[in-house]
Formats: sequence, structure tokens, C-alpha cells
Amino acid sequence: MKLFDTIKAWFKPPPMHSAPRYGRGIHALPNPKEKELFESAAEALIRGDILDGYEYFLSSIIHTETAFVYPHLSIEREDGILRFSLFQGYAVIKGKVTPTSLEAYADIAVSSKLHVATKRRFLERNFQLTYCRFSNSEGIIKLSILLDNATITPQKIFFPLREIALNADFEKEFIASEFEESALLDYGHLNPVDPIKIQRNYEIMQKWIQETKQSLIGLLSNDNTGMASFSYLALLLQIDYLFLPHKKMAKNISEKINGYFMDDEKLTEDKNADLEKYLNELETMDINTFSTQFYDSVYTFSPFEQAMHDEIASFIDESLIKVRWYKNNRSTYVISVIYRYISLYILYNYGLHPSLRALLHLHVEVYAFDFFDGEGETPLYDPITRTFKETLITQRIAEAIEPYTSRYKGLQNFANLLNFSDLDHFSQSFYLQLKTLDYTEV
Repeated sequence: MKLFDTIKAWFKPPPMHSAPRYGRGIHALPNPKEKELFESAAEALIRGDILDGYEYFLSSIIHTETAFVYPHLSIEREDGILRFSLFQGYAVIKGKVTPTSLEAYADIAVSSKLHVATKRRFLERNFQLTYCRFSNSEGIIKLSILLDNATITPQKIFFPLREIALNADFEKEFIASEFEESALLDYGHLNPVDPIKIQRNYEIMQKWIQETKQSLIGLLSNDNTGMASFSYLALLLQIDYLFLPHKKMAKNISEKINGYFMDDEKLTEDKNADLEKYLNELETMDINTFSTQFYDSVYTFSPFEQAMHDEIASFIDESLIKVRWYKNNRSTYVISVIYRYISLYILYNYGLHPSLRALLHLHVEVYAFDFFDGEGETPLYDPITRTFKETLITQRIAEAIEPYTSRYKGLQNFANLLNFSDLDHFSQSFYLQLKTLDYTEV
């Protein structure tokens, strides 16, 4: 079978993988000519061809294979002026480039509909920003930037545009979560989520909460705080990654997860109590409130800084040490929870190469078989027969790795090194291979 698959691959190489449609990263793949276009932008700007340079640069950050009907970035050029607009979640950034300057802005909200405390917040935020500023212009709260093109470079374009996009989206999301959405401007591009999907997610969330509570019965009284922590965190991370909530729900999940890892004097038992309390709130949330927390939109910039693979490998190593400790102490329940937690936490906390993100998503799929079955996708693991879809998993790994092997010569397909005997052995072998992946450009 393996020989047949090898021969078949000679004639039909694996296609480029699709970007996972989950999590808070960009749900599309980078421009395949990103590097070349970025270099062309730098050369044009050095020559003084400002509009050409901007056009090359903006083209370099246009993603491919997006599922949305409208583009996340559009460019128009005429009469010595280049205009563009880009979407970042709630925000729409509109810009104009001339040979001498770049002006860009995002309309945030109607000033008269905002509380005084919110307006004061914008003034305070200005001290935290590097390139852009909030202002009140003709009754409209705006976030804007103005760049001088005299010494412009692609890097000097990227960071200001990223800052205005991320912060405009963040502030509009904040207003929508804390106040009425009617105060906001320019959010008609948001797409509603299918009510059937929302209902399905609501029901499976209730199922997961019940399963988590049931799994901890008899453990919480025995000073098993670590087990409770992994169980609560893994569940919240899974809800955040697979459902992609927004507004109040997204804010609360972020606060609970980040609050757990905050270096303070709070006891782990108290932090677990906070996590449990919020899960109880999710459990009692009615479907009508739940449904208001979701929308679909496109994104231009990732909210994450690109992580070095050494950071990912170090986190995996630290987590596997905890797995060994629990194995040695015969605490078998929490082992599978930690394996699930590792991939979800990395996806939540790090900016990842598209290849690595696809691989970690694959691991999430293996464990969240009930969710993906409901999505109409082929589950990668059958909990009844305790068997894997080995051929499909092998194909998905090839699709995630092989398109990048010409750029990263040390990147190797590791599918034949996985142990499919059970979930624990699969995860152990999967992470051991994942942490040794070589993303060094030669």
C-alpha cells in the first residue's frame, strides 16, 4: 500500500493545504509570491517609485484561498494617487497614497452615542500607540495615521498599517461587547453565522461542559488542582478555537485564560474556582444571548507575532514532562487532557507558520471528533472502535509539509513515524516529531 501511495504521489503531488477556518489567525494562506513582491516593493521605493512600491507591498499581503465573497484588501490607482481599503474584523481601513504621504483612517463610532468614560479611554489609548492616533472629527471618533514617504520602506508601511488595523478592530469589538453596537460605524461588512451552526455549537458546548464536570467528580476533593486546571483551560481554549466567539464572550474567555497565567499571589485553587464559575455562566447562558456573540469577517493582519520554532519546541518539552509526571503518579485521566491542551494552547498563544498551524489543527481534529462530525467532515478518530483514519491523516500531513520543502530543506514528512495504537501513543509520537521540525531557510 505504501509503495502504491509513493508511486501515486509521483504523478499527483499533494496539493497545498487549506488554511484552517478556526482560531484567531488569518483564515487564508499567505500570498505565494509574498517574498518576491516585498523585495520588489523595497527596490521600487529605493528608486523613488513610491506608488509602485506601495502597490507591490499591498499586493504582497493579499491572502489566497479566502472563503469570503469580498476581498480583504482592494487597491485602486489613478491620476497619481493609489487608494486602498482593507478589512480587519470589525474595522475597515481606508487609505490614500501620494508620492509624498500615506493617509489612512478607520471610522470607529458616533461620538455623541458614547459615554464620556469611553471617550476618555481613547485619549489614554493614544499614549499606548506608536503610529496612529484617535481623534474626534465632525462628531466621528476616528483612528488615523499619516506617514511621510521621504524615507519610506516596506517595514515602515507594514507596522503602522498593522497597528491601525488591529487597534481599530479591538476598540470596535470592545464597544460592541460593553455598549450598544448601534454606536459603531462601518460594520455592514460583517456576515451573520448560520443559526443552525450556532444551535449546534451551543448544544455541543453544553455537552463538553457536562463531560468536563463529570470527569472531575471525585478528583476535586483530593487536591488534584493540576488536573482541574488542565481540564478547565483545555475546554475554554477549545470553545475559543472552534467556535470563534466575539464581543463579551471572547473578552471573558480571554480574561479567564490570561488571568490564570498571571503571575500574582492568587492560589491555583482560587484560579480554578474562577474558571469553573465562568464555565457555569456559559452553561446557564441562553441560546439567544449565545447567538449574539458570533459573526464572520475577513482579516488582513494576524494578531500574533511570529514565534520562533524553538519557543514552540520548548513549550512542547515542558508539557510532555508534565505528562510523564502524571503517568508516573498513575493519574491517567489527565494525560489525554494535557495532550489536547498542548495543541489548543499553542494555537491560542503563538503566531505560527501556516504549515505548523495546519498540523496542530489536525491534532485538534483528532480529539474533537464529535465537533467535526457535526460540521459534516470525516472524523479522524472513531471513539467506538478506537481507530484512526490513518490514510487521511497521512495525506493531511503531506499537504501541510510538502509544499514548503523546497523552501525549508530540512522539513520532513513524519507521517510514517506516528504511533496509531491509541490516542495517547498517537499524541506522544506526534508532538515528538512536531518539535523537531526544521523551518530553517537554506
